Amino acid sequence: MKLSPIFAAQLSRPRVLWLFALSVSFLLSVSAAFRGGYVGPDYCWHLERMLDSSRFFDFSTGDPPIYIILGHGLFRLIGKNDGFPITLSIIQAAVNTLAMWCFFLYTERCFKSPVVHLGFVFFLTFLPVRVIHSVTSGTDWMTIPVFVLLLYVFDNFLSDATSTQKNAAVLGLTLALGIWSKYSFMALLPALFAIFAFLWWKRAWKLQRFVSICALSLVLPSALVVYSHWASGYEKKAEARTLWLPKGGAPGQPDMNWKDLFSVKVRDLQLFKAPEYFRTPKHRGPQYLSEDIRVGHKHSYLGLSHMATFTDSMNLFQDLPGPHSIERFLIPDFKVRRPWKTPVMVASMSLGAPWTLLALIGTPLIFFGAVNHLRKDKLKREDVVAFLGTAYFLLMFLPIPFVYWGALGGAWTPRLILSPLLYFFLAAFLLIDRTIVAKWKRSAFVVLAFVLLQSAIEIAMLA
Repeated sequence: MKLSPIFAAQLSRPRVLWLFALSVSFLLSVSAAFRGGYVGPDYCWHLERMLDSSRFFDFSTGDPPIYIILGHGLFRLIGKNDGFPITLSIIQAAVNTLAMWCFFLYTERCFKSPVVHLGFVFFLTFLPVRVIHSVTSGTDWMTIPVFVLLLYVFDNFLSDATSTQKNAAVLGLTLALGIWSKYSFMALLPALFAIFAFLWWKRAWKLQRFVSICALSLVLPSALVVYSHWASGYEKKAEARTLWLPKGGAPGQPDMNWKDLFSVKVRDLQLFKAPEYFRTPKHRGPQYLSEDIRVGHKHSYLGLSHMATFTDSMNLFQDLPGPHSIERFLIPDFKVRRPWKTPVMVASMSLGAPWTLLALIGTPLIFFGAVNHLRKDKLKREDVVAFLGTAYFLLMFLPIPFVYWGALGGAWTPRLILSPLLYFFLAAFLLIDRTIVAKWKRSAFVVLAFVLLQSAIEIAMLA
């Protein structure tokens, strides 16, 4: 059987390795789905809504309707049995696998060294937080596919000739899809308006063209945001009402403040023991009873986020004892980590530390470079990733000191910033590509070897 000419042309030697890596990652996800990997922090609440067609548009929750509607449709096809959540998880993993392939194609020409880009491919393919939350029940799995789709749709606006009203309408529909997939995508609305304003100025658009492009791109998604907020106002127990601290704060609140967000702490070193994130002490292993991470002001945002990016802190891909029946009340607290997995997670987190440091250095450099390119009307693909990723991150990061239980409730968890993580680590690898490897080309193979070692450790952790 011969491959189609287009697909054959895509499968250059590095891309064959992409395909291999993504296939292994997908098989890890399928294996996890069969052993209960779909049971995440909000599994029970999502399952309850999916089984009840009257709750599609329940605006008392913090989740928009698209995931619930898709899940209910699959439930109608499969029925109320164990195959339903397993099949849904496998579909989620398949969609994310395709999205990552498209993202790697999108970023390929951003790199000078194909070897460094190959390292980037392996790094993101096996990044634990990405793999875990492509399977786990919840709306987070949709963020990367929608984000990548937005990147491709916005590609039309890199050129003035393709910055048309038609393409603006497509962008608006994609943004609407994003917002009713995950409300966090509302962060992109002001970011895109700012980009269009700069393009209007630099490209000398007529006012009519600028207004029509903004309207077609932003009015529909903005209307969905306003409608969702308005509808939640009629719900007595809406999460939007209980999430925010009252004016002047509350006793003992917030439990994660600005200092926690913008500093690191000596106690962050305790996180390198890969402690288990359990909600109840009775389910926590005896070796971790004195190392509870769910304590206000104990650790920094950076330390907690780094831990949850490179380990399976909630044991979502670990063993779930007992029957996996859809009729059983299931929460991550029930899952058990085999003792030998903890040292593996320690290794993953330790090897991941240089990448977090490189991301911290590379992120502002790439962002300010993007601002300069926008000023000159010379936007590149990595610039778009920088603007959209930064906007998304700031919406999730800056409000933490103004919410109840920022630390205890997990507002720091990197599952909430999966799309920005694509940008942060893209910035890390671009930093290497444009500095070290630009001077010493053979160092690219050292980078690749280091990533392959980490990927092997992460495979062992997630298997």
